[in-house]
Amino acid sequence: MLIHLTPSFFLNYSDVSVNLIDVEIPELGLHLQNERDITVRFPAPNKRLHYVCRKKGRKAVYGILLNTDKNVTDITVITRWAVQGDVSTHRVHMHIVGADDAATDVIHLWSGVFNTPFRDKSPDLTKNWIPASCQPRLSVCAGDRPSEREPAIWRLADAAGIIRQQTEYFTAATVEPERLLTPTRSNDRLPALEDAFDCNVREYADTLRVLYAYPGVTVCPITEHEELIESDLTEEGKRDAFTAIIQPVLHEVRAVCPVFFTNTTNLMNSIRRFSTHFHALSDTEKQFVEYQINQPLFRVSVS
Repeated sequence: MLIHLTPSFFLNYSDVSVNLIDVEIPELGLHLQNERDITVRFPAPNKRLHYVCRKKGRKAVYGILLNTDKNVTDITVITRWAVQGDVSTHRVHMHIVGADDAATDVIHLWSGVFNTPFRDKSPDLTKNWIPASCQPRLSVCAGDRPSEREPAIWRLADAAGIIRQQTEYFTAATVEPERLLTPTRSNDRLPALEDAFDCNVREYADTLRVLYAYPGVTVCPITEHEELIESDLTEEGKRDAFTAIIQPVLHEVRAVCPVFFTNTTNLMNSIRRFSTHFHALSDTEKQFVEYQINQPLFRVSVS
């Protein structure tokens, strides 16, 4: 499977230093180092956009191309940047939908192309996305690039307002391999097949997987989910089970991860990784925790 990715940074300030450190994709066993495997170039007319590309030649291209040994639907793209000398980490939980043998995270490349065999590949939930604001991309401050996808983005900033952690859920689409490999006026700066990084798909314990196609994925504070579980179990006459089993587990995880992505495996992944209390439970109690944690959650909008 060919996967086209565009880790990038939007730098809106002339007095802020930004340097690439590395890009890692654990599900593919890939760890690319700046100035050894990859570098930053400026293929877009907007030179505030820093794009990661393979360190080869001098041509500025959009992103990197990966050639995997088999198809994959969920990957974690972790890009680290040095911003004003300190590390800022951009983590994208990418869910790939479609049945083609290639995929790209570039939103405008999903659109149909007139007078070609390439039809629209945009997933339904992305139909109204604006590429300039919805493309997964790190910036210095949260206000630099407000996105329609804000409900699926979580950020942690330092005292100066610089983003030090940005984690987001992003749905990408599959496309025909030929769409990525056939040069046209609109994509003559995509990476070439001979410049693809070969990689093998492997298991990764923290891979975020979607549990329910509906009602969607958003960021939710663990405290909010804890309150919902407490309310439900109290109503069922099982408050003791909440106090003895659920609450200690969530308290341990909340100290490390204050939020999670709803309707995914994200929270259970964190529980398995960080909760010693969970690992001390019986199998029946673990199943009880998983059942409560993985209940579908809906996001209610009041207009």
